[in-house]
Amino acid sequence: MERAQPTRERGTIRKEPGGRLGVALVYPNAYRLGMANLGFHAVYRLFNADAGVACERAFLPEDGGEPRTVESGRPLRDFDVVAFSLSFEDDDAHVLELLDRAGLPLRSADRDERHPLVLGGGIAVQINPEPLAPFFDAFLVGEGEELVGPFLALARAAREERPARAELLRRVARLPGGYVPGLYDVEYSDTRDPSGAWVTRFAPREGAPERVRRCYVPDLRQVPTSRVVDSPDAQFGDLFLTEVARGCLWGCRFCAAGFVQRPYREVDLERLRAEVREGIARGQRIGLIGPDTSDYTGLDALTCFIGEEGGTFSPSSLRVDAITSPLARRMAEGGERSITIAPEAGTEKMRRVINKDFTDDQIVQAAENALSQGMQHVKMYFMCGLPGETDDVLGMARIAVRIREEVMLPWARKRGRMGRISLSVNPFVPKPWTPFQWLPMHDRKCLEAKRKLLEKTLRPLGIDVDFFSPREAYLQTLLSRGDRRVADLLELAHRETGGDLRKALAHWPHDPDFFVLREAGVEEALPWDFIDQGLEKRFLARELRRGVASKLTPKCAVDTCRACGLDCADHPELEPAVVQLAAPARPA
Repeated sequence: MERAQPTRERGTIRKEPGGRLGVALVYPNAYRLGMANLGFHAVYRLFNADAGVACERAFLPEDGGEPRTVESGRPLRDFDVVAFSLSFEDDDAHVLELLDRAGLPLRSADRDERHPLVLGGGIAVQINPEPLAPFFDAFLVGEGEELVGPFLALARAAREERPARAELLRRVARLPGGYVPGLYDVEYSDTRDPSGAWVTRFAPREGAPERVRRCYVPDLRQVPTSRVVDSPDAQFGDLFLTEVARGCLWGCRFCAAGFVQRPYREVDLERLRAEVREGIARGQRIGLIGPDTSDYTGLDALTCFIGEEGGTFSPSSLRVDAITSPLARRMAEGGERSITIAPEAGTEKMRRVINKDFTDDQIVQAAENALSQGMQHVKMYFMCGLPGETDDVLGMARIAVRIREEVMLPWARKRGRMGRISLSVNPFVPKPWTPFQWLPMHDRKCLEAKRKLLEKTLRPLGIDVDFFSPREAYLQTLLSRGDRRVADLLELAHRETGGDLRKALAHWPHDPDFFVLREAGVEEALPWDFIDQGLEKRFLARELRRGVASKLTPKCAVDTCRACGLDCADHPELEPAVVQLAAPARPA
């Protein structure tokens, strides 16, 4: 079993289990990946902050054995609560594997008082928990700082009272952010009829709420946000990871995190300075984490402070227009040799579609700013198959060639060595809670043709192209936009095909193209609509219209404006009632 040796970790929390509520906190992937996830660390801290709780970590064992906790080696079935931290759809199949290896029934309906409560949380739950819904007793929707305390109070009381399992789940459903899938009756249209509505019935029972409100921390300024346990075996194990902000100011139309993590909130600069001192004292580089770290209003002051304290840093993400020469110099002085740029789309037209409005010249200038300060390599992230995309894919090649000819070659001649330019290209995957949630993924043949075109154009110039498999992107879209019927596919794959979803599709009675290649009507009830994110669906529809008006279905009410040729501003009765969370203001 893959487990870190205690002597290789610093900061591990160990408690005697006697008399305490036992929580097994599970990351459904390898130890090295789970220990690089700041949300996982945050929940580990929050559970163990309660003296009456003993929380231990478990991961997917790579040897095929039974999952046991790092701290004591106990099996999951010995705990009162098995809490999964869910971040990525690709880990859905691992949830079933972990439950099975732990000797727990896969489905909530098959568990009873002898079994621990199986709980789920994390960003994937905030976006769409439905493909995993039958396997979980309950989900907590939102941020751990708001959810963990009330849940632990309920769980400790239940440990004393021993209510029937059904009563316990009813109590969880009454918690803020509590979602108990078994308390909802759900019906769907036939996937063989693409013209039908999606969800035909979603009805709560036994006092469960019609909509589940996402809970979030209103004030992040003094929230501790750094890695709890250091391990050289973790991905980014040399970095002291610390979160600088949550939410995003920009509203890129493809990005779920930019919508479900609203409003934008920052950690106080003085708090971060204290975290930086701790990281430097541990002999580590500082990893700055956030959806867009360049939004942080104190970024210049913070990075200068890191240098003054004798430390170095690495940001997780930077906007193109934030890569200035002074910032690049501080990064290069800290040992960074590569700059990562995320244009996302190959042309200015397509970047306006996705609401990432900056020019080709700005992208080239960002590369110049980085290489002029001593960096050597440029990596760029793009998406292929965006709504309305035609030959825009060649724009990716044009940008890469411009950087090679205008930036890389001149600096290579001066320094006597040539750096690398690489493109990481992912097929567009429509995500719930984005303006593009209604749109289909592009056909696989189309994506393959674009991949070949990019490779043919760039590889003779020594520019690397890493194109994510369209087959895998198809499955990712299926899981991203799936409903509870996808749970049957996951179980079928687990039991019959060794976890291979592609093979299991042949035996699944539903049409996967319904979820992946169909454009949904804006008025349709979607599987994830029951979550109250604090923003309105009409706001997302308006953003869809602003990005790609031609993609709106004729049935959409907002489309009335296009039908008469006038802008939404000319029809106040159609203007969405956007709540505060839908349009966060930039901090002063």
